[in-house]
Amino acid sequence: MRSLARIFQVALAECAGALRSRRALVLLLLYIVAAACCMYGTISIFGRMEQELAQLLQLPDAGKTGVVSTALWQSKPFQKMVRAMVSNDLVYADIQGRHPVELVYAWFVFFCAPLLVVLTTGNRVADDLKSGAVRYSIVRCTRAEWSLGKFAGLALMLVFALAASAVGAWCVAVCRLSNATSLLPAMFDWGARAWLYSLSWLGVALGISHFTRSGSRATALGIFAVVALCALPGVLWMNAKWFDCPWLQNFEILTPSSAKILLWRRSFAPLANAAFRLVALGMFFFALGVAVFRRRDA
Repeated sequence: MRSLARIFQVALAECAGALRSRRALVLLLLYIVAAACCMYGTISIFGRMEQELAQLLQLPDAGKTGVVSTALWQSKPFQKMVRAMVSNDLVYADIQGRHPVELVYAWFVFFCAPLLVVLTTGNRVADDLKSGAVRYSIVRCTRAEWSLGKFAGLALMLVFALAASAVGAWCVAVCRLSNATSLLPAMFDWGARAWLYSLSWLGVALGISHFTRSGSRATALGIFAVVALCALPGVLWMNAKWFDCPWLQNFEILTPSSAKILLWRRSFAPLANAAFRLVALGMFFFALGVAVFRRRDA
């Protein structure tokens, strides 16, 4: 219990330090602006498509995007297009009939989560190692407790960042769409799923940050790791096909992106499977960094 209390204290100290240094505000603004810009651009494209459709059918100006295209989104041609984009039948069955705007937001947070996590958290451990701030902390707790507290504090900050991004995207959708007021719970739902996905990348970013005392180097290595881990499933698939080694694809389970498809499901079993795999992967990469840090001079 004392160990958990010390981890909790380190997590609170990380959050308090982020608030004092305005780092938390920058994190919130980055997520909000990114989500709002993505939503604005997507709705602009929808609006242009709707204008073309209205001109083609010689319909009066509806005044707000979404009036004409609601029926189009529920039509069979649109559903057929979505079916062609989704290769998994179970995923298609779960997302069928859902509002395209919430699916766009889900795609955005899943796509941008790895890079945003690395850019906003990848330097935290390295900066404290460089400044010597860690020495004041490990007098009161162990190195493992300090590292776990950092992880817990940053994970808590990501909760608020993703919740703020969902609200920002919803506000843009409400201002520009005629039927988007009921989408906020769905966007919070996708934000919670993206948080689970972000935990694995947080483990990667903080694990790498334990290897160096340079924050910029830790961020650069984190970006390289994101690119490598995201490209690994495709590389394994090509090598398995070219060299006739199907067993190579089994290593795909070591990448966070391999569990991302399960986060699109609605039933409990695949979501629980995804949550377990993502947390386990995050802890695995994080533990590698902690193991190296325990044998280094702080």
